[in-house]
Amino acid sequence: MMYKKLKILMPIVLLILFSLIQFFDVIPVLDNLLHDSFLASPGTPSEDIIIVGLDDRSINEIGTWPWPRFFVADAIEKLADMNAAAIGVNILYIDYGANHEYDMALVEAASKTDRLVLAAQAYFMDTIEFIADDYLVPFDELYEVTQTGFINVHQDADGVLRRTLTSVRFGDIMVHSLPLETYRTYCRVMGIPFNIDDIPLDDMGSFPITYTGRPHSYRTVSLWGVINDEYNPELFRDKIVLIGPFAQGIGERGFQTSLDRRTYTYSVEINANIIQNMLEGNFKQNAQWWQNLLVLVFLGLVIIFFQHKLKPVPSVILTVGLIGMTLLGMRFAYDRLDLIIKVGDSIVFLILCFLGNLAISILAAQHEKNHIHGLFGRFVAPEVVNELVSGGVELQLGGIEKEVTVLFVDIRGFTAFSEINPPEKVVSMVNRYLALTSRSIQEQNGTIDKYMGDATMAVFNAPNNVPDHALKAVRAAWSMKIGSAELQDEIFRDYGVELQFGIGINTGPAIVGNMGSDFRMEYTAIGDTVNTAARLEANADKGEIIISDATYQLVKDYINVTDMGVLNVKNKQIGIQIYCIDGLV
Repeated sequence: MMYKKLKILMPIVLLILFSLIQFFDVIPVLDNLLHDSFLASPGTPSEDIIIVGLDDRSINEIGTWPWPRFFVADAIEKLADMNAAAIGVNILYIDYGANHEYDMALVEAASKTDRLVLAAQAYFMDTIEFIADDYLVPFDELYEVTQTGFINVHQDADGVLRRTLTSVRFGDIMVHSLPLETYRTYCRVMGIPFNIDDIPLDDMGSFPITYTGRPHSYRTVSLWGVINDEYNPELFRDKIVLIGPFAQGIGERGFQTSLDRRTYTYSVEINANIIQNMLEGNFKQNAQWWQNLLVLVFLGLVIIFFQHKLKPVPSVILTVGLIGMTLLGMRFAYDRLDLIIKVGDSIVFLILCFLGNLAISILAAQHEKNHIHGLFGRFVAPEVVNELVSGGVELQLGGIEKEVTVLFVDIRGFTAFSEINPPEKVVSMVNRYLALTSRSIQEQNGTIDKYMGDATMAVFNAPNNVPDHALKAVRAAWSMKIGSAELQDEIFRDYGVELQFGIGINTGPAIVGNMGSDFRMEYTAIGDTVNTAARLEANADKGEIIISDATYQLVKDYINVTDMGVLNVKNKQIGIQIYCIDGLV
């Protein structure tokens, strides 16, 4: 009973614990892994986005970075002349360069187009609310003739970039990211309605990035090729063009993404993915805490109501089934509802509930084995106890009707002996007789039901099944009769008293099981069969083994008997045919 209550209480405690863990997002590792391996999948890069890379070819032609700024200025002018719809430059120009003339070339190129967005940098003291303490923009002359967007990123604790900061507060204004400002410019030029409120942002001004491709998925051209007119102008017409580092050694290593943790993705490619999310309106949202909690509570209720009733194998099936259902629900929400449900905590909860239930089941089984050993170990043979344990007998209040053979044995002459001898001698003598009866019963796979002073009650065929239980009981009785001969001589020699057994045996249906209360119970048999066996024992004289006709019919081929006629028993209308056993065949 205690273990059953524990099986119910355990998932309740775990449910409360994991609700708190989920609310405070204490262990996001599994959620991140599930997102990256189960949800994130590559798509088709947009043909409306082109990357102009500061690549290895450009480095080989121009020389070691940083380059004179007129090279980027030249690229901006040519892209504007080729009617690029929006040009986003993922390079910071917050300070003046070494050559003022080159700075002015960049300013002049920027002033000739209204489609250019340059990089800015926000600085945060608090990375929880993401309120900018400082915002660095291009140097003054350049800032006056262009638009800006910050290029800050926020990686998760495992180093993977899974979401984009889109809007942050700086003082009294909201500033936006380079991808957002570039996309807004594209919408203005192409006449596409744009409303920033259409982008679902979380409380930190960000949204999860749905990556379209792994590194090098987008159409990429060399900056050197652009400034040398190597590409058809139609390639860039009405396109979103992103200029940025696309080689090692330009001061950027890149970032790990949910699609590829081994190969780093350059920030200009990250921006391309973010802009494509905006182009396609493909915005995923993290589920609200209460939505995640709803999944956890549902699973918890299923576990609380069902798992404690199941054995290990069905419990495994239930746990695996719930995990599978949870993952399918997560996938459905992602694909159809654009919702990222965090189920990592729920899966860990299910696994721990199963392991906890298994551990409790093992402890309960061991406790049950110990209980069986304690209950039957002194009353039945060791092999019978082992059979009971291996059979998984569940001991609880109540019983079943079963055919059994009941044996009662009593010491004749005990009252006279106990009246003239001190208690220690009486106890010593009784123990020697009871040892003999116990050994005889256990050797025949009987169960010692109870000791009643100098009497013993035994049941055969309960709790374990004993083939030929009537014959086993008769053999046990005969073993007592033979074994008591030596004991009789010793008692008579030492005390001058003749002590012999009187035995009664009856076969028939009885209620067998645990009788008593929750805090104290005893395995026993009750019913008319038991009462009749006791009456037979009461009518047996010294050294006699009296059996009923019901027992006789089962063992008559194995014994010699004397027909003792019919015994009239109180409260019975029909007498009992009885026999006295004279010997075994």
